[in-house]
Amino acid sequence: MTMSNDSRQLDSIIADTNKLIELAEEGHWENVIELEKKRAVAIGALFETQPNIETPQLAEGIQYIIDKNNLLAKYSHSQRDSLRMEMSKAAHAHKAINTYLQIT
Repeated sequence: MTMSNDSRQLDSIIADTNKLIELAEEGHWENVIELEKKRAVAIGALFETQPNIETPQLAEGIQYIIDKNNLLAKYSHSQRDSLRMEMSKAAHAHKAINTYLQIT
């Protein structure tokens, strides 16, 4: 049995999803953003019409993507929190430098 174009597209979306997780784990957030844009277009294209994919395969693929998206969201929230902490430290350092400059 040959694989439909839609099945290949779903496999490509799953591969992109796995790559997103890998990039997030490595801290390559700019690459995550670019690949997520590409993946979102591919998902939209796949669902413009009813995909030509067997229902169990489609359901399994969708559930897999949802599960990985939840993991990706956790990574992005962790990154956001880390950035907030770094920005807070930078703000305190900036304030300390300004205070020092004012008293010298």
